[in-house]
Amino acid sequence: MSRRAVFLAVALAAGCVRGRIVHDGRVNADALATVVRDLPALRGQDFGRPVPAVALPPADVAAWVRRDIDLSYPGDDLERVSAVYQRLGLLPAGTALRAALEDLYRGQIAAFYDPRSKQLVLATEALGTGGPAVRLLSLLSGHDLVGELLVAHELTHALQDQHWGLPTEPEPLANSYSDRILARRALLEGDATLAGFAYVQRGTPSRATIDRIERQLHAIAPTLAAEYPRVPEIVRASLAFQYDAGTAFAGWALAEGGWTAVDRAEADPPESTEQVLHPARYFGVRDRPFEIALHGTEEMEAAGWRRVLEDTLGELSIRILARRARTEDAAAAVADGWGGDRLRALARGDELVLVWATAWDGPGDAIEFLDAMREAVPDARVERRGERVLVLVGPSSLLDGLSARIWGRTTARRTG
Repeated sequence: MSRRAVFLAVALAAGCVRGRIVHDGRVNADALATVVRDLPALRGQDFGRPVPAVALPPADVAAWVRRDIDLSYPGDDLERVSAVYQRLGLLPAGTALRAALEDLYRGQIAAFYDPRSKQLVLATEALGTGGPAVRLLSLLSGHDLVGELLVAHELTHALQDQHWGLPTEPEPLANSYSDRILARRALLEGDATLAGFAYVQRGTPSRATIDRIERQLHAIAPTLAAEYPRVPEIVRASLAFQYDAGTAFAGWALAEGGWTAVDRAEADPPESTEQVLHPARYFGVRDRPFEIALHGTEEMEAAGWRRVLEDTLGELSIRILARRARTEDAAAAVADGWGGDRLRALARGDELVLVWATAWDGPGDAIEFLDAMREAVPDARVERRGERVLVLVGPSSLLDGLSARIWGRTTARRTG
């Protein structure tokens, strides 16, 4: 659920002000030029080329969202993801995934940087009046504070694109690494969030300020849940994670080593949501994920089964899945021992088989995951051998031979 253009949730801003960045439906070139001029010194990176900006009305923003979803999930990719996630329990049965994505992002976008067109896009009607404190501060300072924060945030994405590159092409669904992609997106959003605050306060945030920002961002997940109850949790949580956990991760680097440390992380991004959720596992002794080489489905594929998805779910998705059977804190504890995983989905006609090989930090972690999955996915076959757990979903007549082949041929090793 992570392949998309980098959008900025309005929830970050706690309200917006109609001000100088977008005025009468047009970009205020002078106000924008001021942000472009001053941001590099505050963020510590220069623009290598201009960033065009355009203001769009709501209908055009909605069309942009639809087009981005189409580009991020070409062909029938979205339908395949939806079918697999529903079968595993990460999506409720009957979920209209496209509609959920459109509703969430169309309702949240105030501004975004599009790495495909290299443009900054501003929504003309998203920058509306905010709360009285925001309006008063903007009036007293003479600045469009939230508009500037939003634009500085999105222009930081342009800086990231120019210096480290942002993805524009989706990975093939039959060989994806969504957990790794989501981890990098979290760093991108955390970096941009702190850069936006650095711009409006005209200086690098202190450790105390970073802590305050992080506490405010904890409100994103419950706010999205309250405002979008029909959007599945996996979609909401993936978005909230990028800003909440991503800012905590980038804030760790910024507090310890300034923007230079953030740049080092951008050049060597986190490999898993585990590393983002637990920054010490990246900045301290690096806890690198297992590389799982999943084998054993060759006979099925020779018999006409088609590989429709292969992906790594990671700690965040396992947390969400475990919540079907555990409290939020207990689900986090289940996922905490994650070492690596690889999920493969095979289809033939209307039949679907899921093969999910996982590796854990120790036998105790594996047992905890096994117990949770037997409750969260009650029709799954869940087996453990030492620190590894295999989850199989599909017709029971296929699973005996399949299980033996997976255990006999699949390998797991630490990377690096």
